[in-house]
Amino acid sequence: MLNLRPFLSHLPLLFMASSAVGQMPVPKVETAVMARDENPLDTIETFKGTLGLNLSQTALTNWAGGGESSVAFTALCNLSENRERGHRSSSWGFDAALGLLRQQGGWRKTDDRLILTGQWNTAMQRALKDSRLSMLIDARTQILPGYNLVDGLPDKNHKISDFLSPGYLVAAAGLAPKPGKNSKIFIAPFTAKLTVLLDDTLSAAGAFGVAAGQHSRLELGGYIRWNLTASLMENIKWTHQIDLFSNYLNKPGNIDVNWTGLLELKVNEALRTTISMHLIYDDDVVLEKEAARTEVNDQGVVTSIPAVLGPGTQFKEVLSIGVSYSL
Repeated sequence: MLNLRPFLSHLPLLFMASSAVGQMPVPKVETAVMARDENPLDTIETFKGTLGLNLSQTALTNWAGGGESSVAFTALCNLSENRERGHRSSSWGFDAALGLLRQQGGWRKTDDRLILTGQWNTAMQRALKDSRLSMLIDARTQILPGYNLVDGLPDKNHKISDFLSPGYLVAAAGLAPKPGKNSKIFIAPFTAKLTVLLDDTLSAAGAFGVAAGQHSRLELGGYIRWNLTASLMENIKWTHQIDLFSNYLNKPGNIDVNWTGLLELKVNEALRTTISMHLIYDDDVVLEKEAARTEVNDQGVVTSIPAVLGPGTQFKEVLSIGVSYSL
């Protein structure tokens, strides 16, 4: 005959245990589940992308007020991805733009850039806990050749730039303090900057700081990058990036500056107005500040005055209204 006495003697303990579980508050149960599912080694990925196209067209026929017919467009592509896993993180970005204007029967560029950036970070475990060891690689150039303007039109016999002429490659290692909500900074005391000139004509002329006849120039120095994103008001956003580079071996006080800013006014999910600004100062880039000219005095003596050349501040501003699609 089956003896149930041992089993029956444990029924009160089983009943008390089941009652304790059944009466456990719901928030505690949820907290326990969440804590069990959290894993610091999970990979967190964030991807962002924007594609844009801005168009402008003017057609004039027998227009007494004067003017010229024109058509213009600017295509934009901006992609970025951030990935975090434990105390390591990485990010990459791709930025490209091409703008063309047709006027007076010819095409000219209004915007042209091609930029690829990658950055890898690892958190400091002991000293400088709020900073990360970081390495950055930044490569940039343009897509189409650029020409000197004569009477407002490109002179195809006088090329001043081209794809990878120049091309810039920056490799930097340093510290990246813990980023804020809208701002992040990267400080690299160890930086190599390579300037490339593939075009033989530009190389022979010694353009963009490269020695005449050479196709590249290597500089060693320090580098700082500061990114900022700020919401000025509803549907109005400002972003900018400042890159500073100092060549330790040649005039370290002459700092190269590359500053880009974008003011974005969002009309709706598709229509946007943007104002982009780009400022460059590079002591190695020689610009024509004043064109060569001739002067005639009262006695009829002709004097030729050469062009004034030297480094200077380059600035570009583009106002665009068009369609945009976010990925």
